[in-house]
Amino acid sequence: MVNIHFNPMLTLLVGASGVGKTKILNGINAIKQIAGGKSFFGLEWKAEFEQYGRQFNWEGSFDAVEDLNHVYSEEKSDGYSIIRELILENGEVLVNRSSQSIFYKGNELVKLDNTKSAVDLLKKESSIEPVYMGFQKCYDMDIADNRIQISSIVDISKRQKLDVWTIRALKAFSPLERLFLLYENKLEEFEMICQKFRDIFSTVEKLDFTLVKAGNDVLFPVLRIKERNVAAWIEQTGISSGMMRTLQLIITLVLANDGDVIMIDEFENGLGVNCINELADLIMEPESDIQVVMTSHHPYIINAIPVKDWKILTRNGSDVHVQTAEELHIGEHSKHEAFMQLMQTPEYRTGQNR
Repeated sequence: MVNIHFNPMLTLLVGASGVGKTKILNGINAIKQIAGGKSFFGLEWKAEFEQYGRQFNWEGSFDAVEDLNHVYSEEKSDGYSIIRELILENGEVLVNRSSQSIFYKGNELVKLDNTKSAVDLLKKESSIEPVYMGFQKCYDMDIADNRIQISSIVDISKRQKLDVWTIRALKAFSPLERLFLLYENKLEEFEMICQKFRDIFSTVEKLDFTLVKAGNDVLFPVLRIKERNVAAWIEQTGISSGMMRTLQLIITLVLANDGDVIMIDEFENGLGVNCINELADLIMEPESDIQVVMTSHHPYIINAIPVKDWKILTRNGSDVHVQTAEELHIGEHSKHEAFMQLMQTPEYRTGQNR
């Protein structure tokens, strides 16, 4: 089990390839899924966090007894049993669970689904709701799909008037879907996002959407941009991957709510050098009170993020170690020196903990 403390605003996970940076983000996602009722073979978790000004501790583990009928399958149809679960609020026990029983605030409950977490089962209880909502605020930047999905809320034949707070809350929708909803509802945040995009890509004059007819005469929106000194509009399929990646990051940061945790794996993917510093500035000075956890091994990004925000990962076998720059005596004089020192440490070059 890896113990890591995330900084209140920004944590940059750095280290050699294969030391476990992405696995830490996957671990946060797994805990979020456990809060939502998913089960995992043999997984053990422990989390400490603050929500609504209250301090929570949540830990537990799933059964690791191998079932040869399911051990090689992605998920057993009836789930895996929780054998231990504990939830504390400010040190007081809210939930204490074993494989045989579950107690809530000292009272034994009737038998509940043993494959689902107490957070999922009791999420409507006022004491447990903050735990559930805290993990629902964790948002993994998935930029693999640049399309705008057709949905009942985006489908123009069924559209309704939405305010920015409703659109901010639509975490299940892609960044581009939410951008379209801002555009369709003529909200000022649309122009704010466009301006930040134009600040990075100075050749772009305008962004908007055009409507394309699909099967059954359903209209769906397609993003397009207008560049300076270019007569024709560039539609979504012709926009570069770097531009799309940048736009999606801007949308996510602008529409984040206070308390959101945004996870970005391999921040540099698809980005040109011209985008990195500007996007790093947006992350370090967000519009809302958010927490960002991201990974990178790109020199430009590491150099753009303050040394105090680095978490340097190393690994010995299955044991992952996390160290700060201060613990490795990095960055005592200048940012440039800190960057060069990091590159030269055996921890960064080899990924091995000394």
